[in-house]
Amino acid sequence: MARDILNEKAHEQSYLISELESLGLTSVQVNEFNDNKELHGLVKSIKDAFLAEYRKGSSLG
Repeated sequence: MARDILNEKAHEQSYLISELESLGLTSVQVNEFNDNKELHGLVKSIKDAFLAEYRKGSSLG
């Protein structure tokens, strides 16, 4: 059971790091202070910022 939880968290972390890399962050370092909730928040913040910039640019044209 504990092993399944660790595997699930590792898989989620790998996915989140891939998301960050797809957003242009290629040197993400994970340590014991990072958790998946923090990584998820970072991905969401970056996507929200990109979307806001896109909308801002679209409204100018």
